[in-house]
Amino acid sequence: MSRSRSLRPALLRAGFLALTSPRTARFAAALLRPRAAQDAVLRRILAHTAPSRYGRELGLDAGDDYAAFRRKVPIVDYEALRPWVDAQVATGERVLSSEAPLLYERTSGSSGRPKLVPYTPSLMAAFNSCFVVWAADLVAFGPRFSTGRIFFGVSPAFQKSEATPTGVPISLADDVGYLAPRMQRLLGGCFFVPPELKRIQDGADYRRSLAAVLVAEARLETLSVWSPTYLLTLLDTLRSEREAILEDLRRGRTGTDEIPIPLRGVSAERLDLLAAPSPSWTALWPDLKLVSCWTDGASATFAPAVRRALPGVHVQGKGLLATEAPMTVPLVHAPAPAPMLDEIFFELIGSDGAVRRLHELRQGEEYAVVVTTPGGLLRYRMGDRVLVAGKLGPTPCLRFLGREGRTSDLVGEKLGEPFVRAVLSESLGASGHCSYLVPRVDADGRPGYVCVTDHALGRDAAPLAERLDRALRAAYHYAQARELGQLGPLRVVAREDAASFYERLHLERGLSWGQIKFEALVTVPTRELDR
Repeated sequence: MSRSRSLRPALLRAGFLALTSPRTARFAAALLRPRAAQDAVLRRILAHTAPSRYGRELGLDAGDDYAAFRRKVPIVDYEALRPWVDAQVATGERVLSSEAPLLYERTSGSSGRPKLVPYTPSLMAAFNSCFVVWAADLVAFGPRFSTGRIFFGVSPAFQKSEATPTGVPISLADDVGYLAPRMQRLLGGCFFVPPELKRIQDGADYRRSLAAVLVAEARLETLSVWSPTYLLTLLDTLRSEREAILEDLRRGRTGTDEIPIPLRGVSAERLDLLAAPSPSWTALWPDLKLVSCWTDGASATFAPAVRRALPGVHVQGKGLLATEAPMTVPLVHAPAPAPMLDEIFFELIGSDGAVRRLHELRQGEEYAVVVTTPGGLLRYRMGDRVLVAGKLGPTPCLRFLGREGRTSDLVGEKLGEPFVRAVLSESLGASGHCSYLVPRVDADGRPGYVCVTDHALGRDAAPLAERLDRALRAAYHYAQARELGQLGPLRVVAREDAASFYERLHLERGLSWGQIKFEALVTVPTRELDR
């Protein structure tokens, strides 16, 4: 390698750190004074939300301190805010914030009804800040990057482009859209996945085409996905669709007849690596240094498989990043992800029901997360549980434990018990049977769901499974996980003893008879469904 080529990564690294240093310095200063940083964030958010229709209804004033804010604003979930969001979507009026939303992002609710989250310029800036802090920390303290080739997880556009009645877009094109234009220009050459790929709506064609695009990128250095199952599904596709992918690579084109996607040339040696009986993924991508994905909560089940598939590659858990807000960011030398305390205002509810501020949290205790965001969501209960796992200076670090309540979230599908109960009731009737959904992890590690039922329709399992799966796809993230292959097909298991089996599942997990309450959704995965 020439001296100039060896210097280029070092110069790029120095330039990136210099460019991001003002933002990272502000974050580092906030970590040293969490209470002051949170007070400043609350003032900044109130400046935008107090003049809004929602703020006026609550009697907010831009100068309110925390005590006044807490007194005036109730803790809410999305359903409490839905009428306000719906009014904003329908009329274009600035209902939740004095800032006009740039777009709305769709996510799933526990009821199955989609949620539309308004993205104001301030909220977009918060997401960009989270990326900048994360990326700068990795460049400074993580692996020594050299090629800069990054894959940011993209999903096909299973739903066509939409907009509100007043023309505000619904949903970003891909994760890169969270970044500020300046950051997109700076890193534009690092992202190699063609935008045409997202137009492929068939899940199988999409997975095959994406796998071919990734194999064609010999210098791949960073894989950033949400669930580890997204990556594991891609690796499974490379094995199961190997011949079709090899044919795509040889002819220099993937995609479909309607959406052809050109591929860069691939050497014979790389084709041989993929054609091997047991391909080595680290040999296929020798420059791969980082995988960023969820590793906590339900994803802890699948993260070890990523590490086994990619030995020697640094697998870093993502922070708590939701559609509503960037809450925590992973840092190389932190004991757990650090809160984005200079962008989001935090309140946390302990097991005793007391509401505490960030600087009041206690090491080793669990809390439910309530956030106030620059997008206009005030005292919004996220439905996430976290553990205080160490500190950075005086600031507590927060590790994600899982969802509150009866929610199953194996790969990001976020199925809520009320929605599952409604699906089962509509498909099987409201009474006269015992039916429930159980998350499963098969022996090969593939996740999915099983409906256990004593209903007569369960004897004809395949049609019922297809009907239930179709109904569950009304939940946006479940539908996406099924199309991407992250969740296997739903199965139906007919058991005359469905009720006693439900009790046994819970007794074997340590519950007493008096603690068992029947629900339509079991939230702990199991393999033992046929015994």
